Amino acid sequence: MKNGSDFINKVAVVRCDSYNKQELIQKIESCVSLIGGFKKYIRPGQRILLKPNLLSASRPELAVTTHPVFIESIIDIIKKNVFSDVEIIIADSPGAATPHTIDNLRKVYKECGIEYISKIKGVKLSMESEFSLISFKEGKVLKHLEIIKPAVDADVIINLPKFKTHSLTRITGAVKNMYGTVHGRTKTLLHTKFIEIDKFCDMLLDIYLYRPPELNIMDGIIGLEGEGPGASGKPRSIGMIFAGTNGIAVDCLISEIMGFKSEDVPIIKCAGSRGLEGSDIGKIEIIGAGIKDLLIKDFKLPKNTPVDRITKNRFVKAYMLPFIRNHLYASPYKNNEKCTLCEICVNTCPEKAVILKNQDLIFDYKKCIRCYCCSEMCPCGAVDLKYSFLGNLIFGKGTVK
Repeated sequence: MKNGSDFINKVAVVRCDSYNKQELIQKIESCVSLIGGFKKYIRPGQRILLKPNLLSASRPELAVTTHPVFIESIIDIIKKNVFSDVEIIIADSPGAATPHTIDNLRKVYKECGIEYISKIKGVKLSMESEFSLISFKEGKVLKHLEIIKPAVDADVIINLPKFKTHSLTRITGAVKNMYGTVHGRTKTLLHTKFIEIDKFCDMLLDIYLYRPPELNIMDGIIGLEGEGPGASGKPRSIGMIFAGTNGIAVDCLISEIMGFKSEDVPIIKCAGSRGLEGSDIGKIEIIGAGIKDLLIKDFKLPKNTPVDRITKNRFVKAYMLPFIRNHLYASPYKNNEKCTLCEICVNTCPEKAVILKNQDLIFDYKKCIRCYCCSEMCPCGAVDLKYSFLGNLIFGKGTVK
């Protein structure tokens, strides 16, 4: 962790209840000052990548993406109070349903309110469709990565994740936000390659560890609960800003705040099994508040629970995983009242398990790997997750709303 190794197990938290820009500037600056301040991580003339969560072309009020005023406030802080001669670039490769083309990127930037921010602040929006093929021998499951050029070329990466739940990985925070540095639909291929949740999360950790951000500043003012990370989740006032040099530690903390135990969150569990710093909540120093003061009452967690305790057994994993996936995991279903037949789920599915036939969506559950990309990317929240009779009998959860 460049320039921040002394803060590797520290996470700063500051309360902030609105997207009023003047208040945001004050609170973000105050939060980052608790871990050394912006000047600790930025030098004059550097190229700075702001990496927000731009999962899809979603309006800011849906809380699916990093709020544009949050990004604007950080730009103002850097240009006015840090170094005016730095080059700031905003870049992301949105979710698997969005091919990495100029037209699609422009649509996402516009709908998320980022295009307007770039114009009034004079910062560059990356429209590059090229990627760099990176050799990463240190990776546990990924030895080669296809990373968008702005992430490869940046001197400093400031990671700007959103406080959200995730139907597959339980949370999506600082670590998973760096998945957005993977080029375009390569993300779809990775879903197919790493079907098991632990391997998928090890892949996410490899991507994060290839190029750890200098700073992680999380937009936790309005977050997403329930079946995040897309429109199926529900916006909720959280009223917090988080900052840390170690994204694993940030994610470990927000997991606890949501109501998870670290062993329930695959990314944190996998980080712990690899001996990575930040994966033990007992060793994290929270600056600015106590953990008991941060816990959110009645926060709605994603109801789908991949049965990790069953698949820990190697024999079961080897011979029964398809059965377990098909009969115990929640399965996606079309919500007829919400579906507009936009076909985003059809184009998103890495296994081609969703087809449009006779003006209806058909899910092939034998092909479905329960990655929930269809639910994640649906702009209407029209993909519900339901348990089978057996799954409902065991978990008693019915439809995941």
